[in-house]
Amino acid sequence: MAHAIATSRVLSSRDAPVQSLRSSSRAVVAKRATSLKVVARDAPWLPGTSAPAYLDGSMPGDFGFDPLGFGANPEHLAKFREAELMHARWCMLAVTGQLGVEVLGLGNWIEAPLAMANGQDSMYLGNNLGPALVPTTLAAELLLVGILEGFRAGEKDQEKRMYPGGGLDPFGFSKGGDLDALKLKEIKNGRLAICAVFGNFMQGSVTHEGPVANWAAHIADPFNVNIATSNPVSIPYLHPELFSDNSAYWAAALPPWFPQ
Repeated sequence: MAHAIATSRVLSSRDAPVQSLRSSSRAVVAKRATSLKVVARDAPWLPGTSAPAYLDGSMPGDFGFDPLGFGANPEHLAKFREAELMHARWCMLAVTGQLGVEVLGLGNWIEAPLAMANGQDSMYLGNNLGPALVPTTLAAELLLVGILEGFRAGEKDQEKRMYPGGGLDPFGFSKGGDLDALKLKEIKNGRLAICAVFGNFMQGSVTHEGPVANWAAHIADPFNVNIATSNPVSIPYLHPELFSDNSAYWAAALPPWFPQ
């Protein structure tokens, strides 16, 4: 009897570490399962919806907008983010030029390519730059932009590629404590500029005028000068010539400098 009790105690003592190990294993598994739980955040762009898990709000201007899931791949998301920022900066420059030349009374951006296309002297802010040909102008632009983009592409760190600072930050904005706020303002204004440039392209192709002239005409008579009345091709599906005479439709729709 005593021998049986002793044997039972020995077996119990041997099972104790095993049970302890099992208990700790369950705790670790439970802890890991808890740590892998992802809670979706609300999408700021559309209240009441959830943002994708890969849009966690860590990027400037991340409002959880990606209905088609283009950014689900982390590598693609990084490339899209950089491409958007570059396009946004170009469009901010473009819309400034489109508005600036017209505000200064130096024509509009639609007429700007006509001199070069016709082999005449090219004008820049009222200054005669002499004859400018399309091939030489494109070659100069490709050379200058190519050199700068080559230097930028040589940087392996994506953050430095997008926000290089240094000589490209002469006022030292990147050294302040509100850099994240400036990044957010930049991408917001950049996205607005992308929409503005696209709108100027579409509006110019319809009215054959610059954005300032279109805005002034609309302010002067908003009820008779708007998207529905500014041109017979503003709403194409209501334009009968689209179905009867395509040549007349495109002649009215395309800008005068576009080859027909």
